[in-house]
Amino acid sequence: RRAAQQGLMMETKLISVQRSHGRATLVLSTGETLVMPRAMLKERPYRSGTPFDREAFDSFLRERSYPFAMEKAVALLAMRSRTQREIADALRKNAYPERTIARVMARLDEAGYINDTDFAEQWAASRTTKGMGARRIRMELRQKGVDSEAIDEALSAIDYDDMLSGALKAARKAASGKNLADPKDRQKIFAALARRGYGYAEARQALEALKNEQE
Repeated sequence: RRAAQQGLMMETKLISVQRSHGRATLVLSTGETLVMPRAMLKERPYRSGTPFDREAFDSFLRERSYPFAMEKAVALLAMRSRTQREIADALRKNAYPERTIARVMARLDEAGYINDTDFAEQWAASRTTKGMGARRIRMELRQKGVDSEAIDEALSAIDYDDMLSGALKAARKAASGKNLADPKDRQKIFAALARRGYGYAEARQALEALKNEQE
């Protein structure tokens, strides 16, 4: 009887469930804090003040997180193309276990849903038309986890005339309200193009083209 009473006193309870974006934080009576995907609360709605079984919790995450993680990944891809790192990082942010993330990534790759090489080519072409230079595009793709070889291939596929057209578009925007005859204003336009990732050659040609337009 005394052992039973001691066991009851030591029973772990769930103190609170805090929801934040895609994850839920569970605070236990032991002082321990656990995280889980918020979406999984639909299947197992943990409630404050109830007994908490850590072993059952771990088993639940291990056995049931895959379909929830796959659903999240597919939803992200439905909005726009993404790199492998972007999908994996989004799942981590939502507190999915690493083993589940690895399983999802393998399945997406097998099914052809993610391809960093294709993504890099599409991204480079799109950003070029929006007035971004090669250096800026390379930086963005690196941040998205694309490897150097895929980035090089994507940048080499960009037509130089398209790059210059993008530079001219960016130059027009940077030159708004400025006087091209003023060296200080020209320097400001050069600086704006540099921030967008254009090299000196592209910036100079864009500025010359802009000057010709205004004459």
